[in-house]
Amino acid sequence: MNLRKVILSAVLLALFSSLGAGISVYANVRSALSLEGGDLLSSTAVTLDSTALDPTLLDLTSLSGRVFQDLDGSGDLRAVRTFGHPAALPIHEGRQLRADDELVALVGDGVATRSDDGRQYVDYAGQAFAVIGRLGVRADSGLAQDVLLQAPDLISVDEPVFVDVEGGVRQVAGVTSEMAAPVGGGADRRTNIDFVSPIVIICGWGLTLLGAIAAGLLIAGFLRPVAALQYRLGLRRPRVVMLSVLPLAWFAGAVFVAVSTGALLSAGALRSLPDLAAAAGLPLAVSVVVSAGALVASLGRTSR
Repeated sequence: MNLRKVILSAVLLALFSSLGAGISVYANVRSALSLEGGDLLSSTAVTLDSTALDPTLLDLTSLSGRVFQDLDGSGDLRAVRTFGHPAALPIHEGRQLRADDELVALVGDGVATRSDDGRQYVDYAGQAFAVIGRLGVRADSGLAQDVLLQAPDLISVDEPVFVDVEGGVRQVAGVTSEMAAPVGGGADRRTNIDFVSPIVIICGWGLTLLGAIAAGLLIAGFLRPVAALQYRLGLRRPRVVMLSVLPLAWFAGAVFVAVSTGALLSAGALRSLPDLAAAAGLPLAVSVVVSAGALVASLGRTSR
């Protein structure tokens, strides 16, 4: 390929990889905003009597989600148990809660904390909880006064719990719909972001993948003259395809690293490396596979 074709190929690969990464960042932000509007509970969250569920058993399942419990009746101070890899909570600083975290807290910017050896803590029931992040997509969000505390035995069996499991509470063994009550109040304060955003994401991915396919076909057209010449000179078809596609794969790898790095920097505290890597890499993989397939098909029609 000449320089103009190389530049055009790079622009196309970077464009559709960036679109994929951008959709992933948008989806993460949309999910966080939805949780923020629902007081950190999704639309499928339910209330359960604590005797109907042993939260520790959820750690042994393949499910993802969270169990919350109000600690003081205000709704602002809650215990939480995380299991699996649930959707990111809305935070603008720090990191997400993990299933193996103990004695840690997420707090809003309006919550007073104390400093000790350069770390921030909040105290509850004689225990110090290290602050690992700040709640709210923005500092001045409606979660400014909220506190989430995670510790092994903080959730009591004497009070009801809010169970938010991806896929719904019916995924939890031993729990039926008759045992669960819908969460009222905050979880009902939702905007059309829950209805419009999925359509935007689906359409965006459709355009991205179609564009990646078109880019792969165009790049295959750039590679075809040299590949056909190599084939006529006696090289076997698999070797011709490898010599054509391998440099393209290395090129796509460089684009992937650049786009993923930029997406991670732009996503802030809501970044998710696996999600962003998959979203940035999928259009590149589609383009490379389509290019290889188009070259194989063209060589099949080429006679020596």
